[in-house]
Amino acid sequence: MAEAPSLTVWIQRAVQGQPGAVEHLFSELYPELRRIAHARLYVRGQAPLMSTTELVHESFLRFTRARSLALDDRKHFFTYAATVMRHVIIDLAREQQAMRRGGDSDHVALDDLSPTEHPAAAADETLIEIHAALEELDKLDPTLARVVEMQYFAGYSQAEIAELLSLTERSVRRHWEKARAFLMAQMS
Repeated sequence: MAEAPSLTVWIQRAVQGQPGAVEHLFSELYPELRRIAHARLYVRGQAPLMSTTELVHESFLRFTRARSLALDDRKHFFTYAATVMRHVIIDLAREQQAMRRGGDSDHVALDDLSPTEHPAAAADETLIEIHAALEELDKLDPTLARVVEMQYFAGYSQAEIAELLSLTERSVRRHWEKARAFLMAQMS
């Protein structure tokens, strides 16, 4: 009986555009992707923007729409998955923020409204601020940006990040602290 192709082989097939390869990758990695999505969405007891299943499925759709995947192996796949999940979350936060600010509804004069604070708006605005600051960090030091992306947006542990980025856990901790300091300075 022939041995099933490795995950790396399936990644290579997906990169080459072989029909069904991306779908196979997602079916193989679905439990791990759900764990990552769940860890990110349910951080610090905040109400999630979307369900775990929605995040994984939207990420899958974006993978399938990608014109050219440049993935080498399992580590690269999960790093890319963290980036895709980040963009899904940020896009949803922007969409919800736009809807709270009127979206496509009729505009009403500000004099007609009483000022109210929307707590959910602050969370979306913070996510968008973090995203913008992270884009600036990526220009300066892509590794620091990947650490933040993987820990904050994908919910990876520092040990997982160390493995995926081929770093030591100590380096990941240092990168995390350095990146946090940069992001806090950018956002203040």
